[in-house]
Amino acid sequence: MDLATDMGHLEELIEAIRSEGYDFSTGSRMMPSSDVKRSMKRGLASKGFNFLTRTMLGSKLYDHQCGFKAFKRESLFELMDSVEDEHWFWDTELLVRAQRSGYKVKEFPVKWQHGGATKVDLVKDVIGMGSQIVRLWWQLSSLHTGRWQKGILTFILAILLLFLIFTLVGVEDVWQAAASASPQMFGLAVLIYLFSWPIRGIRYQHILKRLGYNHGLNFITGSIFMSQSANVILPARIGDVSRAYILKTKKDVPLTTGMSSLAVERLFDIIAITVIGVLAVLVVMAERAVDDWVMPLMISSAAVIILFFVAIFFMASRGRNGLSPVERIILKVSKPGDYTDRIAGIARKFVDEIYTISSSPRDFIIVFFSSLMIWTVDILTCYTVLNAFAFVHDAASPTTLTAVVFMAVAVGNLAKMVPITPGAIGTYEGALTVVFKIAGIAGYVGAAAAVIDHIIKNSVTLVFGALYLAHFNIRWHELVDIKGKNEK
Repeated sequence: MDLATDMGHLEELIEAIRSEGYDFSTGSRMMPSSDVKRSMKRGLASKGFNFLTRTMLGSKLYDHQCGFKAFKRESLFELMDSVEDEHWFWDTELLVRAQRSGYKVKEFPVKWQHGGATKVDLVKDVIGMGSQIVRLWWQLSSLHTGRWQKGILTFILAILLLFLIFTLVGVEDVWQAAASASPQMFGLAVLIYLFSWPIRGIRYQHILKRLGYNHGLNFITGSIFMSQSANVILPARIGDVSRAYILKTKKDVPLTTGMSSLAVERLFDIIAITVIGVLAVLVVMAERAVDDWVMPLMISSAAVIILFFVAIFFMASRGRNGLSPVERIILKVSKPGDYTDRIAGIARKFVDEIYTISSSPRDFIIVFFSSLMIWTVDILTCYTVLNAFAFVHDAASPTTLTAVVFMAVAVGNLAKMVPITPGAIGTYEGALTVVFKIAGIAGYVGAAAAVIDHIIKNSVTLVFGALYLAHFNIRWHELVDIKGKNEK
């Protein structure tokens, strides 16, 4: 006990439980009338934590961490089994669960003065307390909507987006266009799309090999299929986390390497898509007017790539003491110790692994051109689907039509970077429909082609993802159970 809270508040603390009928009573350093003296570092950390707790966990309290608390014995014991944390987050979780369960909680302002050295460790506290807030938010939200129900809600959003697109271009026209299209061309599109997957596997195999982990192409390709299947069904690209989990559990690849290798893969995807998009826009602009937002989108994407490379090269550099900037930042804001050293080491490894691929001309060329091949096959799939519809070639010259398809898929996949729906369903179709109009393709034809293109790609992903799940004896809930991943 550090007696930071003025003991003059002790009677109010006890009487709230004994005579006022409250189940929990807590002093508050964050209420407007509180009298608090503490360092800026401690104040900022506390304000940030309590803001997140109020925002994410729906708490109505100002302060959750003040140690000046009292509990009614019966109420405390009723909640004890549901509280999972056994460290600094324990009292916060208790107060949040108490409010959720309908218990009466009194919060009152106190006079508080910190004495002695601060125990705040920014890095450790941000990671530890932040992860506990996310964990409790997930558990509490699951109680009300259920994990699968949350997935259903985002799926409903995707359906609504598709319905909006179809309504704008004509539902009956879309249906008639799809019904009159060539099924043989759709079959050809499936075969073409399948060619992209071995290339994906070879690319990712090369990335992992350069990072010191050499595994068979079948396993690597399978892990991509499985993680992309999760991305199709779940929002927020959760499948990317699943791939790191698969690599860790099946091949003992560190989670840091799993995430850094994914970062490299995503980076080169964006580079390839942006290069393709910019070249396609320039070709189209020679014959057609392009919407004002298209080129700024490509320029913004290119700017993000450049900034990312600048940041990686800077963060991977070494000072005279042999430390990288990311290590110096962590060590400066955090207290010395094994935990801080471990976090600094993880951050350094993450940055170094991305730098390893990005800074090597040979690796850059291999990963970049394999990414170009992957997205070229993806675009050829869409081009084949579009050619299944009659009169498409009457809308524009072959050069313009081809360039527009390249541009459409590039824009559609950049839209996927904002994963508001499972598999970007709805956003991808909307982007393609809008860009197809630049070539003079009717909206209903563009919408039908976009939907079928996405169905083909997602179906191939899900079918082979399911086959690989069975092959590697991985259950579906293991792939999508985020809580289970964190615990393991």
